[in-house]
Order: sequence, then C-alpha cells, then structure tokens
Amino acid sequence: MHCPNIAAAGLAALIAAGLLPSGAARADEWQLKIEDAQADIRVYYRTHESGFTEFRAVTHVRSQLSGLVALFRDVDTMPEWVYRNRKAATLTRISDTEVYAYTVSEMQWPLKDRDAVVHTTLSQDPETLAVTIRGRGVPGHIPENEAYVRMRAVESFWRFTPSGSGMVEVVFQGHGDPGGNLSSGLLQWVTRLVLWEAPFYTLLGLQKVVFRDAYQAGSFDFIREPAP
Repeated sequence: MHCPNIAAAGLAALIAAGLLPSGAARADEWQLKIEDAQADIRVYYRTHESGFTEFRAVTHVRSQLSGLVALFRDVDTMPEWVYRNRKAATLTRISDTEVYAYTVSEMQWPLKDRDAVVHTTLSQDPETLAVTIRGRGVPGHIPENEAYVRMRAVESFWRFTPSGSGMVEVVFQGHGDPGGNLSSGLLQWVTRLVLWEAPFYTLLGLQKVVFRDAYQAGSFDFIREPAP
C-alpha cells in the first residue's frame, strides 16, 4: 500500500489554473469566486503572502476515507478526472505516506505545457480523522525537460474530513508560480478570467469517479475510518 499521488491530482489542476500575482484581496481574506449549488462546489480566491493567487475549493462526497485515498493512488486514471492532466508518475517512494511524484499539465496553445516535481506527505488527525495530503515543489529533483516549462514554486493540499452519515468534506487548496510567460503581466488578465476552472472541474471529476467499487473497496492500515 502506497501513499496517494497528490502531485498528479493536486498539481495538475494547480498548474492548469495558471496562478498569477494579484492584489485583489489581503492574504487573510477569502472571496467566493463561483458557487454551483447543484454540484455542491464552491471556489474561493485570496492573495497569498507570496503575492500569488491562492484558491480553495470545497465539496462533499459519500465515500470511505480509504476510498478517496485509493482514488489518489490510481495514478493511471488521473487524466480521466484531473483538469488538463496529461501525465502522472511516482518517481521515488519513501514510505506508505511519503513520495516524490511528477506531473505534466496541458496548456492552451501557444503556451508550453507545464511540469512539476513534488514532495508529498500524507497524515491523519487522530481526533477528527481528517486525512491531509500535502505537496511542495522540488524542481531540482530531476533534470528539466525542454518540452515543458518547469513549475518551480508549488504548494497545495487535499483534506478529507468525515462529516457524518458517510459523507466527507473535500477541500483542495493551493498556490504557486506557473513559470515562463504566465508569470509576467502580459497574460495575467487572460488566465485570471478562468482561474476557477481548474479546481472546479477537478472536484467535479472526482465526484464522478470516487464511487467506483475499485476505490470504495480499498483498505489501508494507515487510515482509520470513522465509527459507523
């Protein structure tokens, strides 16, 4: 049993979001960007202290905690549900809860696709049983590929919190520097118009696949499920 690959699921969406500097809000102030009541998805923005826009996306799903972990471990299917994900792979597995991973995200022409190398860790709160998967970019872990722009600054996390009656609150939050010309002022206004798409469509994709038996039958000795 291995640590789920947040780099693929988290960073593909984060890279595709094109996170850019923004002065719209203070670092401690979340602003609702989009709310879809039917899909039960809300996406918020704020300006991170780094100066880059940070997003926070929230939804709820009916799932075992282990079902969500199993979904994240299934790297091969991530292009099915993670926004603009082209490729995901585990580079180095340190333990069941720590891994170095690689992801490539598709950008719209004429922009070059982005890639990222991310150190990820999994933990579970012994009181709330919330499972948190954190990722931080380590761009020098492997040589750069000239076909892509390496995303150098990346921080994100997924958190799965049991909320009763078999439901789990899912939070996806992150910020980073997409690198290349997306870090310049020239294209900031374009990408900000669609910044919400990456976290929104990634959560929508997660909702559509997490119920599969292959995931809900998953069991991990490092995950405690809430009492029935």
